Amino acid sequence: MSIAVSAVVVPSRRLRALVFFFGGCNAAAGLALAFSPGARFQCAPLCSALFLVAAAFLLHAAARRTKTRRIDISGLGQLRLAVQQGVGQGGAQDAAVPVTVAPGSTVWPQLLLLLLRAPDGGLTVLPVLRDSVTPQQFRALAVAVRAADAGSGDAAGRGFAQ
Repeated sequence: MSIAVSAVVVPSRRLRALVFFFGGCNAAAGLALAFSPGARFQCAPLCSALFLVAAAFLLHAAARRTKTRRIDISGLGQLRLAVQQGVGQGGAQDAAVPVTVAPGSTVWPQLLLLLLRAPDGGLTVLPVLRDSVTPQQFRALAVAVRAADAGSGDAAGRGFAQ
């Protein structure tokens, strides 16, 4: 059985909505703490400022444009990752970089959290939720990532979270 898979991973709308919601909750908590009439503890201004800073970072992360990536797994278990700019509009595609699955990657039924290490030592975190790819690609990608990691020779110490 061949494990060859090629999938275009688009940013998850659910994850972006969840980050936006969490940023809004942080902003509401910060504002509620800042404008509460009788703050009962001395660190209320500091806590309010921390909530608002966290909200700013989260809202910025939810609003920024994310990259579409393509992951290719060959029949031999070799992984390649490419960033695609302007997919669907005839945009440019960056060259695919060979990567390996790093320790700490997670394969769950609803989420693949892939830590991919490039040859130069750079680490890429690739969250793949069910709405990032088609259901058939999600299943095939989960099986192929497990098989590629098992075939790397050092999978015994890796231990995917399940």
